[in-house]
Amino acid sequence: MMVDRGEEITASRIAAGLITPVTGRRMAETHRYEECYRHAAAFYRRIERELNCQLLDEKPAIRRFMNEGEHTIFEQKLSSSGSRFAPIKDEAGKVIGIEMRDAARLNVPLFLDQTRQYFSSLGQYLQAELNSDTDIVIDKSGVYVALVDVRSSTVVYCQGHQAIRNRWFPQIPDGAVKGEILRVQLSNYKEDRVIHKGIWLVPDMREVMDSLADGRVSFLIGATYDRTTLNNEPTAAGRKEILEGLKQITAETPVVIDHVAAVRAGMKRRKPVVGRHPGNDRVFVVNGLGSRGALLAPVTAQALNDLMSGEPINRDLHEVIDFLPRNIHTEPTTSKSSRPKSLTQLAHNVIRRVVQPGDTVIDATAGNGNDTQMLAALVGTAGCTIAIDIQQSAIDNTLDRLAKAGLTADLRLADHVSELTKLQTSGLRVKAVMFNLGYLPGSDKQIATAANSTRAAIQVASEMLLPAGTITIIAYRGHIGGLEEAAIVEQWIAELPTNCFETSRIEGDPNNATSPVLVVVRNASRGGTSLT
Repeated sequence: MMVDRGEEITASRIAAGLITPVTGRRMAETHRYEECYRHAAAFYRRIERELNCQLLDEKPAIRRFMNEGEHTIFEQKLSSSGSRFAPIKDEAGKVIGIEMRDAARLNVPLFLDQTRQYFSSLGQYLQAELNSDTDIVIDKSGVYVALVDVRSSTVVYCQGHQAIRNRWFPQIPDGAVKGEILRVQLSNYKEDRVIHKGIWLVPDMREVMDSLADGRVSFLIGATYDRTTLNNEPTAAGRKEILEGLKQITAETPVVIDHVAAVRAGMKRRKPVVGRHPGNDRVFVVNGLGSRGALLAPVTAQALNDLMSGEPINRDLHEVIDFLPRNIHTEPTTSKSSRPKSLTQLAHNVIRRVVQPGDTVIDATAGNGNDTQMLAALVGTAGCTIAIDIQQSAIDNTLDRLAKAGLTADLRLADHVSELTKLQTSGLRVKAVMFNLGYLPGSDKQIATAANSTRAAIQVASEMLLPAGTITIIAYRGHIGGLEEAAIVEQWIAELPTNCFETSRIEGDPNNATSPVLVVVRNASRGGTSLT
């Protein structure tokens, strides 16, 4: 079963699908290119036959030298590589570039669409937004994903670049790069091969853009390399850089019809990663394909299949793939002492995926202000953060934390049930509400949230949620009354209408009945009506 977010803009979705034996400014040859290319071509041709579509365009690509240094590299390294590279000369007989004869392009968007339709028809593909930390429960009995009601023996994380790190493989990928691409119209440029000269220029492979009403043909141009600002936002600087690079290939002024950006999940060692987590035999990873994904994805997937089925791994693959745990550091995730802290982090991760600048959010149990600070930073000055606590010391601590961080929030000294009820009565709708149950750390343990008031508070909070709005509840079961309070929360969850809410839970330590538990509740309705 494959579960995917179905995002419109991803590195794969906007990829040009280039397969070339030489990459980068240093004109580095891909290790074992012939074997990898042969494997990839055979794989894609098989998919074409099974799905009755054309995916792979095998056609020589042109690399024009940017400078004399690239010419020297060709003379020293590449001219002896058999018939793979042929020199290209100008009218005076000077070598100005090379023809890469065993190059190709994969129509990646079409490949994704066709294969997803295929697996959907088999009931093996689902589109859903999963939090890998909270929605996927892994224990001795196997893997369970409550949100899509899937049980399995193993899970493979193929997440590419994520703003929130996977807790099983927090160092993967370690070399992500943002790239920007333009789609343009050119009237006079007629070359149908891939041209590389600092940037690359290729015809757009999408069928609907083969030709336009005005007779112009569309092309893709890219790509920039930004290792610092890892987001999907196109920039004016990126656009300028690409258009300046285009002048090296053609003097024609293009008409820009689209500008997109995404983050490629690369590795510093320039190899994809395949492996089983050293601390849990049920957890696998595939990542780090980077800019050579169209070439290396098939052989990488085969390596994963061999690893999972117990087949011997071809030693030659170590030249193009890194296998865990030899080369990549991972962090253990099962330490009992780290669990309470990790649950707080998991709750923050959940909220970060939901809340956007300008949203309205509530910290229903402000405590020492940790959650309030995170919420205030997420919504920014355009949003509104309301923090509630029954103790003046908690309000003071939260105010102090916010001041040091240069943030503000609406702090309210009140019982969370009564204050939430007032807010609900006023018609306020919110994107997120956070609860940390129990007592204020470092204060009087006799002053703590209680089962009945907690149930009332989370009920009101659920009625205030906007569509896709989320509640996180961390119940600390180790103090007096904690087990009863957690049981009330569990009972409330069980009574929620499944057509309106999605829920998930994760225990701090499955072997300790008094360890904390995190509960996540998401408003899955499409409208904005009350969900009582």
